Amino acid sequence: MPLALIQVYILSRGEVFLATIQFEIKKRIATLSSSPKGWNKELNLVSWNGYPPKYDIRDWDSSYTKMGRGVTLSEGEARNLYYALKQLFEENSPKNSSVQNGDWRKRIDEWTENSPLFIQQIKNVLMFMNEKGYLAEKQRQLLMGIQSTPSEEALQYEIESIRSIYPSFYRELGILIQELGEEELGQLFLYICDR
Repeated sequence: MPLALIQVYILSRGEVFLATIQFEIKKRIATLSSSPKGWNKELNLVSWNGYPPKYDIRDWDSSYTKMGRGVTLSEGEARNLYYALKQLFEENSPKNSSVQNGDWRKRIDEWTENSPLFIQQIKNVLMFMNEKGYLAEKQRQLLMGIQSTPSEEALQYEIESIRSIYPSFYRELGILIQELGEEELGQLFLYICDR
């Protein structure tokens, strides 16, 4: 869609102002819903006032001269939303119920297939801890952020980096790590290192 202007009323400090906003829909991604009145809730990539485009969810009339309130998301926020929704919708799926019944190998295999960089980064951390001679319980504590010393600062930085890049995967891994006994935890770590 070409560059367009739209006028909106903005409430600021109890006063209403008329503002002109410049926008360009760079990419139409999806129509999430439609109403009989011609409005559509859409997910688009939109540049607002000449700034770099962001993901945008909002209602638009059919001519794109009127819009409803919406939300804009950076690429990182959109990824976090994707992973959060993916995890939410997979929680009740039959595929994920086997994980909750103790078959964590299937989940590790899914991560290896769908998010190989996540597994590779976890594997690198685990292999480093193995080289240092850390037992499974010490590895659990470090991965959960329960225990660390100044000499492990670089390791903690790496773990925090993984946690921030893959928040939903890391949260799910954290649940597995917390729930497993020490013997099965060691098996989990070895299984990841064999990927």
